[in-house]
Amino acid sequence: MKRIFRFVLITLLVFSVTLGSLSKTSVSADDKKTSDWPEGPKVFATTAVLIDASTGTVLYDKKCHKKMYPASITKIMTALLTIENCNLNDTVTFSDKAVNSLNYFEDANIGCQVGEKMKVKDCLYALMLSSANEVATALGEHVGGDVKKFAEMMNARAREAGANDAHFANANGLHDENHYVTAYDMAMITRAAASHEVFNEIVNTVTYTIPKNNKRKQIFSSQQRHKMVSPYNAVYYDGIIGGKTGYTDQAGTTLVTYAKRKGMTLICVVLHSNGENVYKDTKLLLDYGFDNFEKMDISKVDSSFSNQKETLASPFNNQVSSIEADSNATLIVPKGVKYSDLSRKVTFKQEKDSFAQIDYSYLDHTVGSAKLSFKVTKAETKPAASKQSTTESETTTKPSPKKSFKIPKYMISLLIVLLILIGILTLLLLQKRKMNRIRAQKRQRNR
Repeated sequence: MKRIFRFVLITLLVFSVTLGSLSKTSVSADDKKTSDWPEGPKVFATTAVLIDASTGTVLYDKKCHKKMYPASITKIMTALLTIENCNLNDTVTFSDKAVNSLNYFEDANIGCQVGEKMKVKDCLYALMLSSANEVATALGEHVGGDVKKFAEMMNARAREAGANDAHFANANGLHDENHYVTAYDMAMITRAAASHEVFNEIVNTVTYTIPKNNKRKQIFSSQQRHKMVSPYNAVYYDGIIGGKTGYTDQAGTTLVTYAKRKGMTLICVVLHSNGENVYKDTKLLLDYGFDNFEKMDISKVDSSFSNQKETLASPFNNQVSSIEADSNATLIVPKGVKYSDLSRKVTFKQEKDSFAQIDYSYLDHTVGSAKLSFKVTKAETKPAASKQSTTESETTTKPSPKKSFKIPKYMISLLIVLLILIGILTLLLLQKRKMNRIRAQKRQRNR
């Protein structure tokens, strides 16, 4: 019985919110907003994407789901898996394969030797700043056992991050026909990596000193290749966090960049550009995002769940059931767009800490979402007052004026749905009784 009550409660409350959404967003033809999604800049890159890191909202898309070769931006995934599976003080030993599987005159490297031992932390800085290919392979072997198993881990982690079209074959991004991504894939992988503060610290570093070790007799200064990170570079970008460069003949110039301004963190990916235009493309896209969009806090604009809890006490016990939305959820919308301009859709989606999700959209663009969770708490009970205290209170206080009772708007929708359900159940019961009478009459005739 309790399960039935809980199911009915969830259905009624979520449906009432949906009705409330429809009543909020339904406007006359004259009142409808006619503005379009902000027009994006023209970029040189073959494919590109700009997303908001907090919501995953795609702000700009140029063939962002087209499969392309990534080159060294692959190392973002290598770094992500290393951070999630290793201690920074772990020791990495360089194998013969890691050291001798690349061309030291053409491929980026820091001159590691077979048998050299380096801390994971030092490897990560060499990987992301110097784009060292032998370091990428050594980390892949350290984490996965060998490059093939590590590539399998890369592909699995890509799916978890929402990069469903990517396929990795190695840890460094050197050309392989079976090694490809999309701009959207790399944005989602970067979004996952950026959730780790240590990753942000590494990619925001301009210079890092790798110490001496068992094979390295001199310290090595690892220099940042991403020009927009250095304050002394002409293309430095205000608010930059970091990113990763890449280049092969087949991939062209690739670049991943993310920056934070006005409370928003935007991730930009450009694929198959060139050395002259890759930073121009990136600046154009980041400026477009920060100039045309703004952050909207769901808890401040949506009162359906965030500002007040939807509660209903169960008649079977002293518990109170409530549905709550994620208070940290945000939306990214074009500047000037109001909450009333958005549409909402509730989808039942059972996960670890939630049972449903509200998706918010503007025009044909999803601009954010909020998870809904179901919570059960004990109802608060007030201690009964004694007759003596009641009598004293009545003699010493004046009766307060009667307050008018106002029914909340969402309760009207809930009551309407409840009446509909009662009507349906009544019809079903009447139909069942009618069928029972017909069966009884048939049995009497057959005797």
